[in-house]
Amino acid sequence: MKTLRFLMFIAAVGLFSTVGYANQAVVENNNYIVADQEVTKTPVEVADLPEAVAEALKGADFEGWEVVEASFISSDAGEFYAVKLKKGDEEKKVKFTPQGEVKE
Repeated sequence: MKTLRFLMFIAAVGLFSTVGYANQAVVENNNYIVADQEVTKTPVEVADLPEAVAEALKGADFEGWEVVEASFISSDAGEFYAVKLKKGDEEKKVKFTPQGEVKE
């Protein structure tokens, strides 16, 4: 009987430790879990980016940056293009609306 109680105690502690860790990880990474939201990510060739996005990438803010990869992201919250850029050893990701505006 003591063994059973001990095992139940260990299982309960393990469960709460895992939940606490998961909550902490979500807060530290600024990630949010949204239930019942479908998100699709479709790779896009650089040549197939909308003209407005391509023009924005030619602007002074992105001078010297090379497009490494691009994707079209669609969800219930909206649609945008995620573009990964590289300049030397630096890399950054920028999100654009289909109209070519930088999305925060």
